[in-house]
Amino acid sequence: MADMSFDPAERAAVYRAIHTRRDVRSYLPDAVPGDVLARVLDAAHHAPSVGFMQPWNFLLVEDPLLRRNVYDHVRACSIAAGSTYVDTSGAGGPGDRAATYAALKLQGILDAPLNLIVTCDPDRGGNVLGRHTMRETDAYSTCLAVQNLWLAARAEGLGVGWVSILKPEAIRGMFGIPERVLVIAYLTLGWPVELAPEPMLQSVGWRARLPLRELVFRDRWEASATLPSTREPPPSVPAPTAAEQRNAQLTKPPGSLGRLELAALQVATVQRVSYPRWQRKALVLCAGDHGVVEEGVSAYRREVTARMVIQFVAGGAAINAFARQYGIALTIADLGVDHDFRDADGNVATGIVNAKVRRGTRNLAVEDAMTSEECAAAIAAGRRLVPDCDLLAVGEMGIGNSTSAAAMACALLGEPPEAIVGRGTGIGAETWSRKVDAVRRGVARGGDVLCALGGYEIAGLVGVIDEAALRGIPVLLDGFITGVAALEAVRRRPAVQEALLAGHRSAEAGHARVLDALGLVPLLDLGMRLGEGSGAALAIGLVEAACRTLSEMRTFDEAGIEDAVAPGGRA
Repeated sequence: MADMSFDPAERAAVYRAIHTRRDVRSYLPDAVPGDVLARVLDAAHHAPSVGFMQPWNFLLVEDPLLRRNVYDHVRACSIAAGSTYVDTSGAGGPGDRAATYAALKLQGILDAPLNLIVTCDPDRGGNVLGRHTMRETDAYSTCLAVQNLWLAARAEGLGVGWVSILKPEAIRGMFGIPERVLVIAYLTLGWPVELAPEPMLQSVGWRARLPLRELVFRDRWEASATLPSTREPPPSVPAPTAAEQRNAQLTKPPGSLGRLELAALQVATVQRVSYPRWQRKALVLCAGDHGVVEEGVSAYRREVTARMVIQFVAGGAAINAFARQYGIALTIADLGVDHDFRDADGNVATGIVNAKVRRGTRNLAVEDAMTSEECAAAIAAGRRLVPDCDLLAVGEMGIGNSTSAAAMACALLGEPPEAIVGRGTGIGAETWSRKVDAVRRGVARGGDVLCALGGYEIAGLVGVIDEAALRGIPVLLDGFITGVAALEAVRRRPAVQEALLAGHRSAEAGHARVLDALGLVPLLDLGMRLGEGSGAALAIGLVEAACRTLSEMRTFDEAGIEDAVAPGGRA
């Protein structure tokens, strides 16, 4: 019997096509070659179908006038559908689904070199085997053809977009499709301007991917089924990268710069370069207020958050001094501060990025801090904050956010509150007890960790960290709160781990446990617990020095030093 199994490379290619398939809306004008189109359509034609009825047809749409008619129809349908979405944020902006919907592009209908209508003929094959009790299986089979086409297109480097905001009867009339034939899919097909790192509707905050564990049952409805991890086993030791090869030849004993060498090599790996870059340094500081301060968990009043944001903009905080010292560009973003930073004319104060989802979270001790829509909006807003830079530090500000982070850490790590809850802003024993109690009550409620226990600035940081990692930008974490945001980002997408560096170990009780869970060794340990990104800003100077060393230090060959190592002298 012939071996029908896939080798590891073939298997990986199949999964890569599945996981990187995207709905594409922007196309280059280049035509799709005939042989490529034939292969993609042949893949669609090899989809499974009930009773082998093969109910599909593929109508290629190239005529510009026909496509303009489709575009006008879809645009009218889209405008009508957009009116059904309303602002769910309570403050407009990132949570406004109507605005998000309106931004979704239809131009691909006109720009793509080819449009394609996939139809289903329910009469093909007559009384088809297997359709006696489920007549709709002809349409289901045609959807499988669409999926085959989409995956084949991805393997060819093509992009596909599914235009669903239309009336099938209108499309049937435009193209003379018989009444009995179902219009299953109107697709755009061509070479994409880019392939997004994640689905478009996820990146704009429309909806996050649901955890697989919540969707799989065993034997009975809603009886959970435990599944093993889907993460691939670690690969065999790879060949040294160009950066590693250079580091091994520098005019120093191997490993003599300790963790600085590891930091420089990690930066080069994340940036995918031989000579790491450090010149453009940036720090994104996300701010937000927390309803849990109602429980008396902080030594400071809630309004201090807004006052500190103003201080950051004025340049008078510790983070401003550190940023000036190391040439770091600061971005100050309001994700959920309980203050209106706009003037009488409605203009946001200069120096503050308005990414507000809501004026403070709800009290996590008694209810979810955020709705799922608010959480998704904050993550999407965080993604938009990531600047074009070489090194990115992250920081936060929010009275009560160490309580929120402690609750998240307890839920994510399975630790009791007493082991995680720290002194935050310097609280006494009585306030600490209230903080422990608030965390315990919040964790006991269960639910999605970030929505139930997090903050808008923490969710924003999750978006910042994930987006930076996707773009190949190393991320320097600050203290406890940014560490918890990173832990959540890694939980959602494990590959984020590779981009993370720990700036320092804070004095906050749970930070060491968070760093251990992330597998990170901090560059500094100065007993700091300020936040603001201060520890990350200080550490960025060390990372710069490490990168300069790998890039500017000469190798033995470049220095003209031959036979530097005695025979048998190097391990």
